[in-house]
Amino acid sequence: MSGLSLYHSATGKQAPHCIHAVGIGKTGAQMIDALLRTGELEDMLDDPRARFTALSIDIGDADMAQMRQYGDSFIDRLRDREIPTDRAQIRTVNLSVPSADELYRSLSDYPEWLGKEFPRFDYRPAFQPWLTSSTTMPKADKHYVGQLEVPGEEEHFPRAVAKAIYGSAYYGADRTLANELDDFARSIDQTRLPSIVLVFFGIGGGTGSGMVVDLARHLTNVRLGRRVPVVGVGLLPCSGDPEYQRGASVYATLNDLDCMLDETKNNAITSVWGDLYKNPFNGGFLALPQEHAWERLHRYTTIKKGVLPEVRHQQALHVTNKFVDDSFCRYVLHDYGRELFRVLRPSGYTGAPHERVSPGARNWTLFDVAKLTHPGVQVLPGEPMSKWRDMISTWIGFIPQYLGVREGFKTDYIEAHTFSARSRWNDTMENKLQDTLKQFLLPGEDGTLTTSQGEFFDELTVYTNVVVPGVARPDLTAFHTGRDAYDALPEQERILQHSFLLELGIALNERNQEFGDYAGMALGEGGIPPMISYDDIRGEASLPSTGVEIQTANIAAAVTTVVPTP
Repeated sequence: MSGLSLYHSATGKQAPHCIHAVGIGKTGAQMIDALLRTGELEDMLDDPRARFTALSIDIGDADMAQMRQYGDSFIDRLRDREIPTDRAQIRTVNLSVPSADELYRSLSDYPEWLGKEFPRFDYRPAFQPWLTSSTTMPKADKHYVGQLEVPGEEEHFPRAVAKAIYGSAYYGADRTLANELDDFARSIDQTRLPSIVLVFFGIGGGTGSGMVVDLARHLTNVRLGRRVPVVGVGLLPCSGDPEYQRGASVYATLNDLDCMLDETKNNAITSVWGDLYKNPFNGGFLALPQEHAWERLHRYTTIKKGVLPEVRHQQALHVTNKFVDDSFCRYVLHDYGRELFRVLRPSGYTGAPHERVSPGARNWTLFDVAKLTHPGVQVLPGEPMSKWRDMISTWIGFIPQYLGVREGFKTDYIEAHTFSARSRWNDTMENKLQDTLKQFLLPGEDGTLTTSQGEFFDELTVYTNVVVPGVARPDLTAFHTGRDAYDALPEQERILQHSFLLELGIALNERNQEFGDYAGMALGEGGIPPMISYDDIRGEASLPSTGVEIQTANIAAAVTTVVPTP
């Protein structure tokens, strides 16, 4: 791998970067689709030092078929440009669904598996599998109406089941996933430019969120050795998603991720269980809300006559997902990955080491694709520009409602990048956008808003990428909705929503039986040492209201050494 630096702090210059991707579940496969569709990957691979490595992992094969088709077309485009095709490695892994009894027996081997990889596991020798031999196993087959998938709840894999299937494929006799991750890392090692790895998954649902906690640590903490930035990219569900994708699993997933991203919580876990559980997202984490795009798009399909309601609904979800995916992937590939590198700087992940200030509990960065127009909805080509701009102004005003944060949220930095035909956007629209976003900023000189405009190829489409660092988990409206859904479930169903630390016999989101003020219920015999307060897991502990408060506390000792000047 290249010895070039991602960022030279003395000059501010950045090398071009190579973007690589792991996609987990349907959401992950669709995000790799979007990378392959952009047309900018070919530009990246025109450099003989560059490589592109992609790995899609899912239970069943149906949701990866389209990705393989895009991959084949991508290879054809490389040939057309006379770019060597061996600069790209694009693979899929289809995990089969074992019987409940087979999966239960494989889980019984976890102590032996972890003992080889992770000696500290012996801390709790009385291991109990987190699934039983009678666990209901979902089906990997997909249900279609015409060419459109209309998923059913019987296809949904709970997080705990997805984690077990991952573990069996990673540690089992064939070591399918372990070998694929080895090849993924070897391909990155052949890259002669700095690399960034994106790990795509859905925060709702079960397959992606259930596997990502293990895959990310196996990738970062084992294979890449933290020498390559690994960036988590999780898509938040929208109100159009089925309940099982936006309910209890969201609460459990957000808590798992927070225990990796928040250094205080992560240090508490690693002090007991070792560095294998150190935050694997060493390049940062971006959460992508989809509500604004959903609200803008689903109205288009609800009025289509002669089409089944469930099909119209899935059409709207499909278009929503694709628009958010494409917008994000165009952005991260812009300027050979340098834009992605820059957008992570405010959250502290890509600055020079001496610039690093821990965001503490405010470790979430939202990347909201605010779709402001859609062809054929509300206005038509040829109608007066005043009508277009009135409509755009209205949808700018919806950003606070659809961003997915609580009322009263404040941060110290926001950037917004608008893409529009030059005839659609003007100073009035720009001022409306700035005024709308300023309500999220700290007052006075403690808040910074940066905006930019770029020209979009479609005159009927206007959208803004809104990047908001400094978000805490309880600021997310999805956290509270998910917590209510989690609380309504019986205990055994709540256990199925877990993933992180299950192999240690810990249900993170449940109250510790021995230390009631702490989280982490033991699934088997033996107690769990106190790590994280239960109120903190519940989002009820007090926390600094803004990132500025966290930074002020972090540098308080150093401030006393500042030398005054006349």
